Amino acid sequence: MIQHWNTVIEYLAEKEQTSGNYDLAILAGNSLPYLADELIHLYEDGIVENMMLVGGIGHATPFLQKNFKDLGVQVSGPSETELYLDYFQQRYQLEKELFLIETASTNSGENARFALNTIKAAKLDPTRVLLLQDPVLQKRIKATFEKEWRAVNSVFTNHVPIIPYVKAVENSILFENEKLNGLWSKEYFLSLVLGEIPRLKNDEKGYGPNGRNYIGAIDIPKTVHQSYEKLCQAYDYDMNR
Repeated sequence: MIQHWNTVIEYLAEKEQTSGNYDLAILAGNSLPYLADELIHLYEDGIVENMMLVGGIGHATPFLQKNFKDLGVQVSGPSETELYLDYFQQRYQLEKELFLIETASTNSGENARFALNTIKAAKLDPTRVLLLQDPVLQKRIKATFEKEWRAVNSVFTNHVPIIPYVKAVENSILFENEKLNGLWSKEYFLSLVLGEIPRLKNDEKGYGPNGRNYIGAIDIPKTVHQSYEKLCQAYDYDMNR
């Protein structure tokens, strides 16, 4: 069963090769503090010129608050962007003026639309853009940004520092990279992974053009779908919900 988990997780993460410099890196709202550190490292290393934080209050917000608390960081929020700003001020002594910020979006579609509005307001025209998100949601966030930003010249690349391969799924989830242990509850991680494939489908219930039309048509490989079906059977999850 672990192999099936990792087949689906690798597909959803859609890790891509990065090279050279980028005009902008966008950290979309999620529950993972290590992605905040990764964003700052990209900036300090001169890989990205500008940084944007996108995210209001969503499903990840309480998990992000918990993960910061576990790190001993006192953050006040309420939005995910403001939680990250608190962290950056405390951990790196960086003020909010360094970032492009958006604090109202509550889902991936709004992440992309409101981010584009923020870019236009700042009179920026980024060509090369890095996207950072919970790796389980990475494939969809890129597809969403490509759909919402289709009228501009930006090219998006997924920046995935760690693919969360699992090694055990019991009372809690254990990851091959121990740095990730405890960042997701078992229930939350399962809901993210098992809930993504239906969203990526191009049918009446999915997010593709034949459904809600939030993203372009995406091909789900047969091997991924077979692994997904095995997981749904094992965890009594309705794949047609």
